[in-house]
Amino acid sequence: MDNLLSDLVVIELASVLAGPLAGSFLAELGARVIKVENRTIGGDVTRQWKHPSEDSDASISAYYASANTGKEIVILDLQNETDYEEVLKLISTADVVISNFQKRTAEKLKVDYQSIKQINEKVIFAQLAAYSYDDPRPGYDLIMQAETGFISMNGSEEGGIAKMPVALIDVIAGHQLKEAILLGVITKLKTGKGSYFEVSLYKSGISALANQASNYLMNNHIPSPMGTLHPNIAPYGDFVTTKDDFIVILGVGSDKQFEKLGKTLNLVEELLHTFKLNKERVVRRKELITYLQTTCRGISYEELSTKLRVAKIPFCRVSDLSKVFKSPLAIEMIIDETIEGQPTSKVRNVAFDMIIN
Repeated sequence: MDNLLSDLVVIELASVLAGPLAGSFLAELGARVIKVENRTIGGDVTRQWKHPSEDSDASISAYYASANTGKEIVILDLQNETDYEEVLKLISTADVVISNFQKRTAEKLKVDYQSIKQINEKVIFAQLAAYSYDDPRPGYDLIMQAETGFISMNGSEEGGIAKMPVALIDVIAGHQLKEAILLGVITKLKTGKGSYFEVSLYKSGISALANQASNYLMNNHIPSPMGTLHPNIAPYGDFVTTKDDFIVILGVGSDKQFEKLGKTLNLVEELLHTFKLNKERVVRRKELITYLQTTCRGISYEELSTKLRVAKIPFCRVSDLSKVFKSPLAIEMIIDETIEGQPTSKVRNVAFDMIIN
């Protein structure tokens, strides 16, 4: 699978996260990805986005490494005629161009789709924009999280709103870019023609609202911060504490699973009947969790976890990254590589396995 796209040549005129993640995905599948960075500002801005624990003199940051392994890096100035001609030469035979230049900048530098199409009419051009390509407003993940509603829903009732701990709108937009590019590849194979795609950070964020969007659109429900709780399912995202002070999160997604949970915890028949249906559990959530917490407080974690595993009830302890990356499955997702002489580690963009019959 590593060489599945070995004939694909991608020119990445994108920086920060969404565009580079799409390029990194294609590189992991074997594509030749050439990343063009802006020499006048010292390359991709994320080179300088360093955590205090990092070497301040290193040429790259962990943030940069997270989206840029497996690529050929060229650092050029598109306003320099020689450098510009070099980029055009690369683009002229490329299959894909990924760009996050704003329209005005792209047209000024002559790397917009209309200009590129003149030298490569069969190119698959994936353009990332903040809101739309014609809108000059810049796009930042934090702003998008706030503007698409995520921050208003994130956090806890007690502690107020919070942002998501990764640039998730960028990650979602990166997925949209991948899907667009792969659709362009399929179209080119079928028709021999190139294509143009426009991916919006804002629309990508809206697309990911999923059930929360429908809760509002169909029922006029405006969600507020609920911590880990699910607005439509209970007990899902609810915590209980064991006798030995382990915190366990429950993920009971159906009435059948709740029946198993109730019998596993020896809840009395009256409670099993009262909370038999999910709609009752959601409405009377606090009452339900009081009963579950009282029961679990008398059980050790080892005993509770054994009971829940036997009953096949979804649950877990909350893991920090030091625990996550001890998991064999998580370890399989790590890529170790050297960039500019610096050892780096990142997680794979490709999270699927494939069998070709």
